[in-house]
Amino acid sequence: MLEDTKKSLATGLTRVKWIASFIAERTKEETSMAKTYFAKSKRENRMDDLYRDIGRRVVELNEQGEKEIFNDSVIQKSFREIQGMKKTAADSQTGPEKAGAPSEE
Repeated sequence: MLEDTKKSLATGLTRVKWIASFIAERTKEETSMAKTYFAKSKRENRMDDLYRDIGRRVVELNEQGEKEIFNDSVIQKSFREIQGMKKTAADSQTGPEKAGAPSEE
């Protein structure tokens, strides 16, 4: 009877360890996904702000009668920042952990 109890406890302990390991791994994956989503959301919000800034600046320059709107330094700086953010987003999607994975688009 004592042997059966020891065996049952050992089996139960093995199951508890497996469940704890499974939950820990799952939590780690979910946290990683949440961080990725947060970074993407933050980047998209910044890009929206830049698009808004460009639009405001274009309207301001148009009201001033400026003809060379796209040569404005504020607009060019915003364009470069947006391009950099798009490149960073594309690079993060084709990183080593996603290489060979089908596109989500």
